[in-house]
Amino acid sequence: MKKIVSLFLVFILAFTIVACNKKAKDPEPDNDPVVADEPSEKENEEDEKEPEPEPEPAEPSGHIMIGNPNFNGEFIEGWGNSSYDKNIRTLIFGGGLLTADEGGKFLLNYMTDSRDMSEDGLEHTFTLKSDIVFSDGAPLTADDVLFTYEFFLDQDNLLGAGGSSSINEYLESVEKMDDLTIKFKVKEKFYTTDSSVFTYNIMSKAWAMKDKPEDKSVQQHVKDTVFSNPIGSGPYKLVEFVENQFVKLTINDKFPGDFRGQKPMIKDIIVKVVSDETDIDELLTGNIDILPGVVEAEKIDAAKADGYKFSNYPRHGYGHLTFHNDYGPVRHKEVRQAIAYTIDRGVFREAFLGKYAMSTDGPYSTNYWMIDEDWVDDNLTKYTANKDKVDELLSGAGWAKNADGIWAKDDEVLEIELLAPGQSWADTLNLTLGKTGEEFGIKFNVSVIDFSILLNHYYGKEITDVNERKYHMFALATGLTIVFDGYVNWHSDKVQEPWGSATSTNNSRFINDKNDELLITMRLAENDDVYKEAYREWVKLMNDYMPILPLYSNDYHDLYNPRLKEFKTSALWEWAKAIVYCTVE
Repeated sequence: MKKIVSLFLVFILAFTIVACNKKAKDPEPDNDPVVADEPSEKENEEDEKEPEPEPEPAEPSGHIMIGNPNFNGEFIEGWGNSSYDKNIRTLIFGGGLLTADEGGKFLLNYMTDSRDMSEDGLEHTFTLKSDIVFSDGAPLTADDVLFTYEFFLDQDNLLGAGGSSSINEYLESVEKMDDLTIKFKVKEKFYTTDSSVFTYNIMSKAWAMKDKPEDKSVQQHVKDTVFSNPIGSGPYKLVEFVENQFVKLTINDKFPGDFRGQKPMIKDIIVKVVSDETDIDELLTGNIDILPGVVEAEKIDAAKADGYKFSNYPRHGYGHLTFHNDYGPVRHKEVRQAIAYTIDRGVFREAFLGKYAMSTDGPYSTNYWMIDEDWVDDNLTKYTANKDKVDELLSGAGWAKNADGIWAKDDEVLEIELLAPGQSWADTLNLTLGKTGEEFGIKFNVSVIDFSILLNHYYGKEITDVNERKYHMFALATGLTIVFDGYVNWHSDKVQEPWGSATSTNNSRFINDKNDELLITMRLAENDDVYKEAYREWVKLMNDYMPILPLYSNDYHDLYNPRLKEFKTSALWEWAKAIVYCTVE
């Protein structure tokens, strides 16, 4: 684990999905001790003056507006992985019993007084601080922690309400010892226990149970009534959420400060929905103050030229086209590989992102200590446009071209429905894929849809009619976690059946025995070497089976108005954490 912690001095939490590419740079803490000046020999007691009184801390003031693609309104974790909703959760809840600092090291969070662990690593006992309260003034106690974990451990009712969680795979039991003490017993000494178990946002039991009917599960009650209006103990509290427009938050005056004791100094925050087509104009005209996660060169350069500030950092994630591996012609490995050989990803990156784009060949990050560019070059296939490869793969698997030049086999035709979250995505995909029917014999139909609706099709949830299923591929991007645990998003057990019945966290619906074996090996790894070997084998498997087609990574830029001071973000320190250290003129 020491390798992971040390390497993550610059990089990223739980897997997140973004429409184009998003994430966040760290405020560098000043760790130098403060030492009083020694008096000179000429000074004496008579010359000493009374020390100046400490200035009173300034009252929080001002407001900022942050540009954001559309929310799903999923402000309770467990129902989706949109990073835009997750940032709102970070502001409201402030994290769990443990939290990660700017370097990815897990520490006691502001609500946690102490943690004891048994010698075998299976029992973890947390003691809460006695003065932590939720934003409504109710005390945060062990009852709330127990309620939170039981809420997610109840798989039947959670799934019935459209949610999901992997916590039951980790936890054997959770027990309240007294009002401020709670004991967890894990099933195994997992490699990823801290990041996967003790970072759940703590919910208020009283808030969640208020007015719950006897005949309804608490999970369904939360989903139906307070899902988009949570109460937490974090730095901000939600004032108003207007679907498709904005989220308004104001400072939580009961927040004790983060794990360092830092309290927010900006009174009000509005996170406003902006479109990909107009977001940079909103920034440059002053309608918003922060535009995080920008990747397109023309937007970044325009902001720099206009005197706007920025944080930039290597992305801990990638943009991709994800297949639904169980649906239509893309359920065949040779079809997915052939599609990978129809796209010139260099042309795509240049058209979509320009000079700030970087190549990637699998669902990995070279920010992880387990992998580097030399290993990638030596071990992974570099897919690019290659008609001979397409012909070889498809004809070898029994496909043949119809009279119109499109590949077909039995009753299936290689006409692929691709869903994009914005017009810039669609335009670039059409530019890149426009002649694939003519040149490669695979036809693509690119449709544009609102991001939140795209995610419903991607996850397979809230679809009233399963006959609405029509999309084979989805244009998206993914942010990775501090410690990679691919089981949550890639294991076969995480495919919910049938499609449309519940949220599937294995979003690509990829089922493969070797994949499952490697994911378990990583989760139960006894040391870094075992984990590293399994991770590398898993990346090679993904590169071969191509359940997800990586298109790019990039140099992220969080653009912001110069009136913000001390706003510093990174791949590990997204804007929702950095804002607590920020002031505004």
